[in-house]
Amino acid sequence: MLFVSPTTTALIAYCAVSASASLIQSPIGHYHADKVELATWTVRLNETWDVLGPFPQHAREQHFVSPLYPLSSLNAWANRSTPMTYPSSLAKGGTVEWFHIAGHDGYLKVSFPDIPWETLRKTEGWAALQHHALLHSTFTMTPPPSGTGINTFTPVLVAEVRQASFFAIVPEPIPTDFTPTWHNGNIYNLLNSPIQLLPLPSSPSLESPTLYHIFVSGDYEIRLFGDPEDVENQETPVQRLEIRLDVLQEERLIAPQSQLDVVPDFVDGWVLSKDGALGIGMMALHSWWAVIGVESTTRGVQLELMEPRFRLAPLQTRVLPLRLRQTARYRGHSISISVIFQRNGSYPIEIKDDTMVVNFTIPVAQKQRWDKGGETYKATYHLESTPSYFMVKAPRHCNPDSPALLALHGAGVEAESTFWTGSIRAQNSSWIIFPTGRTSWGFDWHGPSSVYAWGALDAFRETLAGQREWKHCSIGDPRVLLIGHSNGGQGVWYHASRFPDRTIAAVAAAAYIKSQQYVPLSLSHGAHFTDIRLRMILESSLQPDDNDLFLSNLGSTPILAIHGGGDRNVPTWHTRELMSTLRSWYPNADARYHEVDDAPHWWDRVLSSNSVQDFIDNTLSRRHSKYPSNFTLTTLVPEENGSMHGFQIVEVARTGALARLRVQYSGNSVAVSTVNTRQFSLDLGKWGNISSITIDMQEVSFIRSPLSTLWFTRDKRSWRILERPQQVRVSGPMNRILATSQSLTIVTPQSDFYLHSALRIAHNSLSYLRIDSRIVSDEEAFQLFRQGLLDCSNLVILGGADNLFGQAILAKFPSVIKFIEGGWIIRGQRFDEPGQGIVFLHPHPICSTSLALFVSGTEISGFERALRLIPLRTGVGVPEWIITSNAADSMGAGGLLGAGYWGPDWEWNESLSWLAV
Repeated sequence: MLFVSPTTTALIAYCAVSASASLIQSPIGHYHADKVELATWTVRLNETWDVLGPFPQHAREQHFVSPLYPLSSLNAWANRSTPMTYPSSLAKGGTVEWFHIAGHDGYLKVSFPDIPWETLRKTEGWAALQHHALLHSTFTMTPPPSGTGINTFTPVLVAEVRQASFFAIVPEPIPTDFTPTWHNGNIYNLLNSPIQLLPLPSSPSLESPTLYHIFVSGDYEIRLFGDPEDVENQETPVQRLEIRLDVLQEERLIAPQSQLDVVPDFVDGWVLSKDGALGIGMMALHSWWAVIGVESTTRGVQLELMEPRFRLAPLQTRVLPLRLRQTARYRGHSISISVIFQRNGSYPIEIKDDTMVVNFTIPVAQKQRWDKGGETYKATYHLESTPSYFMVKAPRHCNPDSPALLALHGAGVEAESTFWTGSIRAQNSSWIIFPTGRTSWGFDWHGPSSVYAWGALDAFRETLAGQREWKHCSIGDPRVLLIGHSNGGQGVWYHASRFPDRTIAAVAAAAYIKSQQYVPLSLSHGAHFTDIRLRMILESSLQPDDNDLFLSNLGSTPILAIHGGGDRNVPTWHTRELMSTLRSWYPNADARYHEVDDAPHWWDRVLSSNSVQDFIDNTLSRRHSKYPSNFTLTTLVPEENGSMHGFQIVEVARTGALARLRVQYSGNSVAVSTVNTRQFSLDLGKWGNISSITIDMQEVSFIRSPLSTLWFTRDKRSWRILERPQQVRVSGPMNRILATSQSLTIVTPQSDFYLHSALRIAHNSLSYLRIDSRIVSDEEAFQLFRQGLLDCSNLVILGGADNLFGQAILAKFPSVIKFIEGGWIIRGQRFDEPGQGIVFLHPHPICSTSLALFVSGTEISGFERALRLIPLRTGVGVPEWIITSNAADSMGAGGLLGAGYWGPDWEWNESLSWLAV
């Protein structure tokens, strides 16, 4: 039985969503009774907040500037005088000062009505509304009455901080030179997020109330809060934040996190999943726990572990991936699951006596098979070992020759929302697949989110083909018609232009071009201090997201672009400009633009009108088109781009720069001109009787084979054909570390500081992108590496010379960066000053398609700055390596000491690197 106090209602609210768990332990070996202690600690948050601001900044700049800005340190808060002013170009007179606001039941409205917002907006547009504010309050922790027997346990804080970027808990009195630990808030206000559990920065008194400070970085973004003229009916922007603190006092417990469960529907008694993908959310509260077994007592259902070394660190939340196999139809409405845990599990796991069983009851939905069409279902699949869901809508008639529609939702919209799944008509013979971009915001359908979109399509095709009763309704064509709205409309432009050979046609509604033009970066704070070469390198890391740069890839793709003439969320000019740019490449492109006068951002039938349905029907009926006589293929990150008419750029010559193939086709001859291309391929099966290929004025001989693929590589100035593709390195920018289909493996030296840092990374990646994380010690990882047991998951390696595993990798695969005690050296330049931090990509030690990411600092404050540069959201311009310093706290990117890209073989890249020397 799970006992909780009124102060842990947040836990109950989350755990009651979809599953129940019996936490009575059954004996295996020696029985150790685990129980939940009744928590009677109380937390009282002071509803009076100190506010300082506003300060101009561009969206995402808070990852470079200190969340404490404009304060230079916590000492500046402790020693502040009253009144004290701070410079801000947004304010009349050029200065602002602290003032107070009152919250109500955890809700805060932060606004600055004295700022001349209307005047600023007239010249700077939405960019003028983007701003940063610093908030401060206090809270008290009161222990239970003496004699209750629970005083010896240190309480754990439960934090719910919504629509703020960062927050920190600080003890009182504030110690001299105290470095705050900055936790990511739920800035997107994501639903179904894992609970955020925090260790307190100092132990509270067991006899009397203890006071703590809380500092919050409030950052206004148009995409999050909307135009105040529409949302607030005024010129003044308002940050609407929710900040709640609670206490959790439970001992030796695995707690369910059922809001994270991944459960498919059953259709006529069969699980709608190609591999029986099932995920159970769970959290370990005080001990290390390894899962060593699983079983189901539900008749006809068998379970197996997808990850044999699944382990939870204390205070970590993960989703346990399981494979469900059926021996018979199952028509019940729940599945009983027993998970066997072992305390203090190590790698490799050894069976010990200290074990327990946690029983879960997972509700399932039973649905009838699609007969009439228009029914929606939840399906699941494993992307490697990570369970994920997507929704599907059945066609009115089954036809295996009909391709599917891939429907991309807008920001903040859940894929399973009936509002979304009901917005597109059921098709005559095409399935509609509604993937999730990992979360309702995800990565704006780029990189990590794109993997999930295509993964859902491929998984559902296999699901239908693999079940005898469903084969007649399978999807034979691997290509899709893309359709989406708002952020999903932008995602349609992204996928169509990156994967033209997989795209039959595209319907994009209310799309924006790219984040930098949605809200311009013109009021960037850091730009006032940043060298132009450094700015070029940082902004080049945003290029993979720039849809306009890749419109050359859409010359043969039928497109219907839709926008409301009265759209005040995404300005209508975005779609007009996309169409104009496309026609600059191809004046006769098969693209049409439909602008609805005075229509808002969303209106009924925006994706289900007769004109949309006519476009879908017409393009699907004539989906085989003749190749054009000339076209241009543009690529930046080869791993994020597919082929166009059979041509695909496999490797660029200079990482971080655009690569292009200009192709001319005449008769039986193809002429190719290349830009920044080191290796490309050609699928001859997509072409007719080609007898001649010329590349950069050089004729390349080849042997014709109807189904063969040719690989071309450039050696100095000449091209030659390869028998097989050469191994190429995975290129950046840094967010490529997140484009993984497996769990992240976070490797830490054995200390509480590094463990808590790993837990923050794990929480953030799970919250923002549903990326699972395994936390292992450097010694464990070193042993796995030495014994050949290390897998291909992307690695995040914390620390520098103090990380045994990291040093072993760098010894075997040397880097330009050399760690030393207390710092590192790059090209003879030593970095060992206080406050410096570094983050850089490195090749994975055993897998050429995976990456390692090193995160280090000269001391704690530098490490904290480095952690904030891990790009969990789009628009954070971080290339393949970056060095930060104390100066970044006040100067943003202007305080960086270096940044750049590596060369093709991970060597120094002079043209795309910058050091402050």
